[in-house]
Amino acid sequence: MQFLTRIGLCVLAVAVVSGCASTEVTDRQEYKGGKLPRPGHIWVYDFAATPAEIPAESALAGQPTEHATPQTPEQIELGRKLGEAIATQMVEEIRGGMGLPAKRASSSTQPEINDLVIRGYLLSVDEGSATKRVAVGFGSGASNLTTAVEGFQMTANGLRKLGSGKVGASGGKTPGGAL
Repeated sequence: MQFLTRIGLCVLAVAVVSGCASTEVTDRQEYKGGKLPRPGHIWVYDFAATPAEIPAESALAGQPTEHATPQTPEQIELGRKLGEAIATQMVEEIRGGMGLPAKRASSSTQPEINDLVIRGYLLSVDEGSATKRVAVGFGSGASNLTTAVEGFQMTANGLRKLGSGKVGASGGKTPGGAL
């Protein structure tokens, strides 16, 4: 359970490193079972940028998205780049900060029994407005990022969900230039 808490903190660290001033974890479902064996690998997949990229075994598959309007090709590309960057940062944090064997996963990755799998999904990405941030401040025009993260353990019967949560990150609320 402590491991999953540390993974959650990793996601928060990624959000903070990305320049977000505040983060909030919601809808947290923590692992309540016994001690897990040390994994051979921790596979971190790129965070999905579109609902179509969410795997069928995810609790989010087929759920309504937070995108009010259809995503443009540019937004999808930005989401994919952001998803890659988040996965890369998580791998570095898990390896360096926790000393655990983490690697980026791909569609050809075949987790072995007791390996852990981390999947994330970009629920909403709002770059905000630089003009409003500078002129008005107090959170006006702030960027916002909402992600969902799920952790699984590979068993002889397939993936077993260990926990999940949503992480929201947003820009700061400092005064702008107009003040």
